[in-house]
Amino acid sequence: MTPEKKLSYCDTKYPVILVSGLGFHDQSRLLNYWTGIPDFLKLHGCDVYTAQQEAFISIPDNAIKLKFRILDILEKTKKDKINIIGHSKGGLEARYLASRLQMDEHISSVTTLGSPHRGTHLADIILGRLPLPKFATARLVNLYATLMGDKRPDSLRAVVQVTTEGMKQFNEEVPDSSKVYYQSYASHVNKDYPNILWKTIAYIIRPYEGKNDGMVGIESCKWGNYRGLIETEAASSVSHADMVGLTQFFGNTKFDAKQYFADMIHELKMMKH
Repeated sequence: MTPEKKLSYCDTKYPVILVSGLGFHDQSRLLNYWTGIPDFLKLHGCDVYTAQQEAFISIPDNAIKLKFRILDILEKTKKDKINIIGHSKGGLEARYLASRLQMDEHISSVTTLGSPHRGTHLADIILGRLPLPKFATARLVNLYATLMGDKRPDSLRAVVQVTTEGMKQFNEEVPDSSKVYYQSYASHVNKDYPNILWKTIAYIIRPYEGKNDGMVGIESCKWGNYRGLIETEAASSVSHADMVGLTQFFGNTKFDAKQYFADMIHELKMMKH
């Protein structure tokens, strides 16, 4: 790729914002959530931002934070729309923002990666099968969330919302906007995955989820224009964490998340988003 092509590869019509999922956020000093992806995209001409979401608060509360973050970006860039890429729960917050907070006029596209649009049975299992009472579990997770930097963690509500029953209600209350282009991606952990931990989790939830990424089933990830599995020639099996480059969590280090994001955003550019 020539220097000129590299600088224009990801220069979409509208800026891009990356929205993190449940459990971590992109301001943590303990963890680089996007693992250098924003810097890589900037090198390829993308005007990209991160959402600065909380790790363990509800979808509506994070969507409100996202609304004001986007309005600030649009004022700064003098653009009237933005492209949202949401990982996991971040994709649900993008959908809520477009439909319920009157932001669809300002959103060109919503891309979801591993988002549990129909819920995840893993959340059902966490809430129903742990030996600890669920409120005790929530307190422990809230403590962790505070250490991660959340100011007002509400972990129980956040997990309840992504149960299969919670997302059934969500989908009834959050219809898509005809003004926004929606697309989605999934991934899966198969028998060739290089780590036993992710393979074990995927195996445990497979009777409920079918093929899954270790947290969310492929069928649950499908929303809008389903673009298929996240995979490359070097990495045919990608976990829920791998898709944003978090391969340090016993992941598949052969997956190049930075280049995958660049190619994905290049496609948005070609679609005039």
